[in-house]
Amino acid sequence: MQPLINVIAYVTAKPGNETVVERALKAAEQAVQAEAGCQSYVLTQDIQQPRRYIMLECWSSQEALDTHMQQPPFKKLLAEIDGLAELEVVVTKTLGQL
Repeated sequence: MQPLINVIAYVTAKPGNETVVERALKAAEQAVQAEAGCQSYVLTQDIQQPRRYIMLECWSSQEALDTHMQQPPFKKLLAEIDGLAELEVVVTKTLGQL
């Protein structure tokens, strides 16, 4: 069985841009959940640092993630938050099944 690919994307809105960044993230969340290979795609917000949003993603394969990054919703999100937020992405793989 192929390992699942997990993405933890930290998006920190620059001061004053929280509303625009959050709106863009919510729109992306809704659009991406229907993409092939998307197991889950959930937007969360850091309670202690409310300008920081965390996208928790799970993909069926690296190929599914690669395809996602070429799709219009992802490209639109990047364009909408460009210059308004800092982005840090961590990609992991599931090591085993319980």
